[in-house]
Amino acid sequence: MTGLLHAFRRIAGLCALLVAAGVGIGATSEAWAQVQMRPGATAFVTGDIIHRIKPETVKDLFPDKDVVLKSTEGRNPALEVHVGGVLKGYIFSTMDVVNATGYAGKPFDFFGGLTLDGKLTGVVLQNHSETIIGRGVPQQRMDEFLAGFAAVTIQRWGTVNPDLLAGASISGRAMKAGMQNAATRVFTTHIVGEAEVVVTEPALDRKGFALYTAQELIERGSIIGMTLTVRDAIKLFETKGGVGAWPDISPQQMERLDELFIQFNTALLSPPSIGQNMFGDERYREIVAREAANGLSIWMADKGYSSFVSNSHLRSSTGNVFDQVRIEQGGTSFLVTAPQSARILVRAAFAGDLLPSRESMVFAIPPTLGLDPLKPYKVVLIQPGFTKAGAPMTIEIPLTYDLPDMHKLLPVPVFVPAYIDIWQNELVNIGILAALLVAVTLVFLLQDVLVKNRMAYNVVRVGILGFTLVWLGWTVGAQFSIINILTYMTAPFTGTGLETFLLDPLFFILGIYIAITLFLLGRGVFCGWLCPFGALQELSNKAAILLRVPQIKIPPSLQERLWAVKYVLAIAIIGIGFYSVDMANALEEVEPFKTAINVYFIRELPYVLYAVALLAAGLFIERFYCRFLCPLGGALSVFGRIRMFKWLKRKPQCGTQCRICETDCPVGAIEPSGQINMNECLQCLDCQVDYYDDEKCPPLIARKKRKDQRTEAGIGIGVPSPMPAE
Repeated sequence: MTGLLHAFRRIAGLCALLVAAGVGIGATSEAWAQVQMRPGATAFVTGDIIHRIKPETVKDLFPDKDVVLKSTEGRNPALEVHVGGVLKGYIFSTMDVVNATGYAGKPFDFFGGLTLDGKLTGVVLQNHSETIIGRGVPQQRMDEFLAGFAAVTIQRWGTVNPDLLAGASISGRAMKAGMQNAATRVFTTHIVGEAEVVVTEPALDRKGFALYTAQELIERGSIIGMTLTVRDAIKLFETKGGVGAWPDISPQQMERLDELFIQFNTALLSPPSIGQNMFGDERYREIVAREAANGLSIWMADKGYSSFVSNSHLRSSTGNVFDQVRIEQGGTSFLVTAPQSARILVRAAFAGDLLPSRESMVFAIPPTLGLDPLKPYKVVLIQPGFTKAGAPMTIEIPLTYDLPDMHKLLPVPVFVPAYIDIWQNELVNIGILAALLVAVTLVFLLQDVLVKNRMAYNVVRVGILGFTLVWLGWTVGAQFSIINILTYMTAPFTGTGLETFLLDPLFFILGIYIAITLFLLGRGVFCGWLCPFGALQELSNKAAILLRVPQIKIPPSLQERLWAVKYVLAIAIIGIGFYSVDMANALEEVEPFKTAINVYFIRELPYVLYAVALLAAGLFIERFYCRFLCPLGGALSVFGRIRMFKWLKRKPQCGTQCRICETDCPVGAIEPSGQINMNECLQCLDCQVDYYDDEKCPPLIARKKRKDQRTEAGIGIGVPSPMPAE
């Protein structure tokens, strides 16, 4: 035993050094410099947001040259972005517009760029106090999360995925919700404006105009198209008609495999921002004049060896239809006709080399055909050809046209709290968590039945711990931390509202369950059954016991002194947290949860060595970290002193005639007197299994022996023997 105690002292010394190293590393903080003017930099004017924004932030959001920023007045402050004297959009920060706070309870300086058509140009996280970001979340995942904002419009936020920030998803959701709320307000105040007609339902914008180049309209999807070489066309024909099939072009053209078979482009012209840019004001008015009331105009053009135009539109016998192009939407389709068509060329200065002009046709689509411009529709290009045997055949090449939101009149989006979508998306995980909590609840409600069967208890115990580790910890990252407790306690002072806590349903539900069980039974329900890192320690220790790793028993006098460490850490972190969240975040690195659970040991080497050292100590001393170093356990133990019930049973002989439970207690929570120290008890129920084991518990063994003796003597048969007093 003396040798094992010496080994323990060495392990404890190593852990103390690693704790100090971890806290030292975590104490590193970033200093944010005030923007300085440099020759050639963005022209800044006075204003609070101007004082904070960095030139590189402006460049990331609006990379144009000669950017000039101008402050706006009134509510929802933002910066107007002018390029060459033209207003291009706005830059704003969540801190100024909505004062969005992170999980740490402090606002983050999250800048976004917004164009006049309601599209985010990107985001820059310039300052924050979220503990896990930068110390646990890999930079690649952070970059992927932030990149999702660049594909966002005011109406569509689906490309932003906070779950990329495994271990910091609450912070990610808070950032998304803050940016969505701020962008909506800036868009409503500065772009839609108070004088605009209120739009109650989506409609086609037939009046609004913004200047765009052909390249810009193509990039935004306002003009779509496809290009095929002769080689590409042959492959399509052979795919459908077999080897030897070919398109309807000359043999000489067939030999020129890399030549252009067809370039086909199409666009909806009715929105002025498309049609007027393409054809100029005068021709655009002529196009609109050909439309029936609420009608539409669609442009199609091509170049190359093939075309969408055949001679069919010249034949009245076929109805003068263009038989090589078809429009489809919602299960219906139609062909355009010659009377609907007009040959009008796109402005050469606009088209350049990007758009074809050989067959530039504009088709007037009457409303009777039922084409809805607000919904996607298909333009199907039909190309004729022949099989190897010479039989005629066709292939169809569909293009889907989805009018961008910039050409629609959309209702100003009503801000819906971000947590509503989050809860809907998390329904499966919420159901799984509910099942886990029900299972743990049933363990305690039915503990007197469960612990009478040692094998059944062991199966349930290992099963729940394994599920807690693998699913609750490693899969969904719901590892509670002392920072959660600190956040709850400081919320009334930092202004962190209920909505912030609702951003992560699993933590919210788990937090409520912990609070209830803490009040009813104490810390043991969570610490003993629902802590992923605790489960990792216990399961690894069970494996060590199977491998005959010697176990170290801590003397009661030393154990009592070591218990105090976790209480000191809890008081220090919570106390300092009221003064400085950053300092508390640094001290919180004494918890190995991020390293071992949230980021799967993929972290800087000192953090990994620290977590591994704690687990290594746990191979010799069960739940080493939980018992002596865990500030979360210390805090829960203090709050758990108000528990209402004590369901763990004892016998009068406990601590006097029998000390088996004291010896078997894996965390040393049973005192020599036989009483259970509920501040340290993890409610593992090991002592309750011993309590009902008539082959291990001396009072039960004695009772069984007396019963057998009476049975042999024929005394008291049929009369139940009283249980020992409890």
